[in-house]
Amino acid sequence: MVGRTGQIIKVIRTEGFAGLFTRIKFRLKTQATGSRKSIEFGDVQTLDQEYLDWIVWNEPGYEELEAQRVEQIKFRYRPLISIVTPVYDPDVVALERTIQSVVEQTYPNWELCIVDGASTQKDVVEIIESFAKHDERIRFHRLDRNLGISGNTNAALGVATGDFVAFLDHDDLLAPFALFEIVRLIATNPALDLIYSDHDLVSEDGVRRFQPLFKPDWSPEIMLSANYITHLTVVRRELIMEIGGFDPELDGAQDWDLFLRITEKTNRIAHIPKILYHWRESSGSTATDIQLKPYAASAQLMAIENHLSRRGLERSEVFFDRSGYIRVGWATARRRKVSIIIPSKGANKNLASCIESILEETHYEPYQIIIVNNGKRPPEDFSYYRRITRIENITVAHYSGEFNYSKANNYGAGLASGELLLFLNNDTLVIDPDWLDELSMWANREEIGAVGAKLLTPDERIQHAGVIVGLTGYAGHIFAGRLENRWSRFGLAEWYRNYSAVTAACLMIRKDVFDMIGGFNEGFILCGSDVEMCLRLWSRGLRVVYNPFARLIHLEGATRAGDVPALDFEASYRCYLPLLENGDPFFNPNLSYWHLNPTLAKPDELPPLTFVNQHLESLREKAVYVSE
Repeated sequence: MVGRTGQIIKVIRTEGFAGLFTRIKFRLKTQATGSRKSIEFGDVQTLDQEYLDWIVWNEPGYEELEAQRVEQIKFRYRPLISIVTPVYDPDVVALERTIQSVVEQTYPNWELCIVDGASTQKDVVEIIESFAKHDERIRFHRLDRNLGISGNTNAALGVATGDFVAFLDHDDLLAPFALFEIVRLIATNPALDLIYSDHDLVSEDGVRRFQPLFKPDWSPEIMLSANYITHLTVVRRELIMEIGGFDPELDGAQDWDLFLRITEKTNRIAHIPKILYHWRESSGSTATDIQLKPYAASAQLMAIENHLSRRGLERSEVFFDRSGYIRVGWATARRRKVSIIIPSKGANKNLASCIESILEETHYEPYQIIIVNNGKRPPEDFSYYRRITRIENITVAHYSGEFNYSKANNYGAGLASGELLLFLNNDTLVIDPDWLDELSMWANREEIGAVGAKLLTPDERIQHAGVIVGLTGYAGHIFAGRLENRWSRFGLAEWYRNYSAVTAACLMIRKDVFDMIGGFNEGFILCGSDVEMCLRLWSRGLRVVYNPFARLIHLEGATRAGDVPALDFEASYRCYLPLLENGDPFFNPNLSYWHLNPTLAKPDELPPLTFVNQHLESLREKAVYVSE
């Protein structure tokens, strides 16, 4: 920053989009070269070539931004967006750039409501007043004292008059197309109450973008682990006023608390999978380190605990687990009996290890174990079966006929006396004593259809942390192969999450729900029926939850190696088709469907549906089977 405030603003206004703001992001020339826009870096720095490539491929250049200014005129609904920005002693250069990022929006029907909480820097007021003098859409009010982040924001909300409110911190940046994308969505769905986008970080000096977070569509369970929707979030102003705005007692997690209270009032929530917000990394920001504001951690726990209490979950508790991540709990009316159903082709070492780990490690009671023996040899042929059936809560039942995973599980469920069913592979090992407590806590909730666990390989890498339909073609396990506790472009495997499905290698469901939906689809032989069942749960309005604090070892494929039957591919295609066509809502279209480790998609990637169609056609041509 050089010269007086007025000179700086004059430079900013002269440069416009092609100058200041684009230096923060990147410079784009208007001509295209193949599938990529040519790029001129200016003073932008990056250590992330993959992300830089994604920016070039996906974000609008100058001509596209200019076209948005014309296109927005055609919107059927052009609401006033109130951008609320509380200010208190920001870096003045960062503040200028924040305001300029609003001025450069391609959608013009906005008001910027700035409330200054009695900043001690004279330049802060001069900068805001100078901008306001040149643009009547900027509304500035100065308080006689600092009311804190919630108090200052509530004061800014009092200035707002728009139908919707967008929240912008005093040193962060809006992408120039942010409001255009928001209003384009609202114009097609004016009933929406809350909209959020993807975001990234921008370095303190404003020259490097990094650490993008590509989010799933609305996933209420993640909000118990992280305020993942945080930026950019736009909310109907009437709804904010109805719940009373921000709570000053929860400063440090005031936005998290607000969003939780809003989502208790509405399910009209939408996600825009674009980077619309740049969160500044600074010495006082929690963008990269929550420890910078120690009080924020306790406020986060309180916000979540209050939310659980309002949801009617008795004796709720929220704490940081020894792993360092937020963990929740609540009391259940009673401890329902769990029937653990384990299909197994005879007695083998894996099964023996699995049963031993359950008996030795599990604290939960009551439970029963039902082993569904499958194969030509009956249970009495195995000394192991004869021995373990002396244990009161273990039953071995014989299922004759060719192996069919779905039929075997349905058969075992028919023998179960528990109100909760736990489907478990025989090549798993219990490592956490409270695994059944964790799963049953969720399965007891009426709005939850199924809950799955985190499964690890013997070398402690993730084997399952949720299923994405379309991943690697039909369906795959996101995060598979990664070590635990590693940040990704899709967040963490240590978050509670909603998914379209979880694996039945360890899946809990209430027996009445299982019976209501007709159990596993027996048209599947080996794999795919768990995903299909979870999709049916969603169709009934029941959520599927992944709980990272129920952890087991899984020796996947140790018992039944070999190719997936061709009929399973055909059955999967029929059931998965809507998500293969439109994308899995609990993934992000900017991420590649061809990597289990969250990786940015490239523009020439093969869509999962195209792959599946080609794969099935290949099977048919080879006469592997005759399709129905």
